[in-house]
Amino acid sequence: MKKVGPITKMKQELKEKDEQIQKLKDQYLRALAELDNYRKRMETQFDEFKKFARVDFFEKLIPVLDNFDRALIGAQGKKDFDNFFKGIEIIHRQFKDALRGLGLEEFSSIGETFDPKRHEAVATVATDDQPENTVVDEICKGYMVYDRVIKPAKVFVSKPKEGGAEDVKDNRD
Repeated sequence: MKKVGPITKMKQELKEKDEQIQKLKDQYLRALAELDNYRKRMETQFDEFKKFARVDFFEKLIPVLDNFDRALIGAQGKKDFDNFFKGIEIIHRQFKDALRGLGLEEFSSIGETFDPKRHEAVATVATDDQPENTVVDEICKGYMVYDRVIKPAKVFVSKPKEGGAEDVKDNRD
């Protein structure tokens, strides 16, 4: 058996460590490349998802558009407003159903406590009939998609009467 000196032993250990470092470096570079490929794949899938989400949106709204076209063509030259109005009511209901099917929910806020996350105060109304900061009237309903408000309701908010005279402060532009 050949005797191995300390320097030869250290050279062998150094060579083994260099091989181990190279192996770990290769593994790291492969993992980095896989991560980059995964990121690119996810970006592509997300872009595809957005495209198909739009297709679903348009598929639900095109029948409403078709009905508006038919109503307008049918109303040309006719003075039968009642039937035209009934047709528009049906299309309006169909449009709201299509939007609801896409996740849009409308909400009314009359009687609720004012919440700046759900409401936009356009005016204050002095009253003793409602507690302070209560929504007493609504100009426009609010809309939300999956618990996220996308359009706050425009509301009148109560405040206590000052000196008995009714006071309305309108904040609209």
